[in-house]
Amino acid sequence: MAAGIVSPVRNCPSMMTGSALLVVAVLSVMMAAGGASALQSGFYASSCPQAEDTIYSTLQQLHANDPDLPPVLLRLHFHDCFVRGCDGSVLLQGSGTERTAPPNARLEGFAAIDAAKAAVDKLCPGVVSCADILAFAARDSVKMVGGPGWTVPAGRRDGTVSLASEASSNLPGAQMDVNQLTANFAKQGLTRDDMVILSGAHTIGEAACVHIDNRIYDYPSASGVDPLLPKDFAAKLKKKCSTRGLTDRKFDLDSGTSAVFDAQYYSNLAKRTGLLTSDQVLYEDARTRPLVMESSNKANFFPKFTQAMVKMSQISVLEGEQGQIRQRCGYVNA
Repeated sequence: MAAGIVSPVRNCPSMMTGSALLVVAVLSVMMAAGGASALQSGFYASSCPQAEDTIYSTLQQLHANDPDLPPVLLRLHFHDCFVRGCDGSVLLQGSGTERTAPPNARLEGFAAIDAAKAAVDKLCPGVVSCADILAFAARDSVKMVGGPGWTVPAGRRDGTVSLASEASSNLPGAQMDVNQLTANFAKQGLTRDDMVILSGAHTIGEAACVHIDNRIYDYPSASGVDPLLPKDFAAKLKKKCSTRGLTDRKFDLDSGTSAVFDAQYYSNLAKRTGLLTSDQVLYEDARTRPLVMESSNKANFFPKFTQAMVKMSQISVLEGEQGQIRQRCGYVNA
């Protein structure tokens, strides 16, 4: 058996009929494509009416002492949904779990989700799933730093499987081009436009210096610097990221307004001050440049972002009697 956390019941083919396996497979494909989800707005209106307010207030208190929390939680939700769907599998602890995969090496925010879970469970024990808390937290994080709010359809159940190998093979990379990014998002039922809009989440947060080595040290040019980078911006990057391989130093993904959720990210791309290769290619590629330019106006970007987030948050969700409601977000129930 592979390392990681695997539920023996859900992963034993002998315990499911062929027809049952077919139904599960079909449902998974439909949900990944954005259909067949029975998630509901106001899902906890009767069972735990104060759930969303409690989660928001808990995160607000934590944000007061940790200004970096919003991009951390937004990223955590993204990394959850792109591996096995939005089932909270990224939260599970243990050897060989998603958390141990190289793309997740610097994920944070787990303690904040645990705090929100504890606060909700004081009101309604065993009712609100960790997967739903993570979806609410992503929305709340955007709101807390000036971005739009949106209604989060809920009713997700928590998964019982978490494998590092799946995280490594499903998450997009910082050096991908538009073709690779489009193919990666398509595996999740998301379009190229969805990819461009969801990339706008990089209007907040930071990236480790190691992710731009290919642009300031190892680019195939005489200087080793990507010629697209303005000279003054390249100099700033090299001053902060003073040598290759730095994982403990970070640079703002949005060098203009990194603490505010706005549309500056797209304006930066037009000035060729996007940080990652996977950011800047969105402007350089003629197929995605029009949407980049349109999205530099937040009146255009915000509505599209909320729609894309709702769509992403419904990827391959577990519902009804599937999965479980974890007692602790980092562990499968006994």
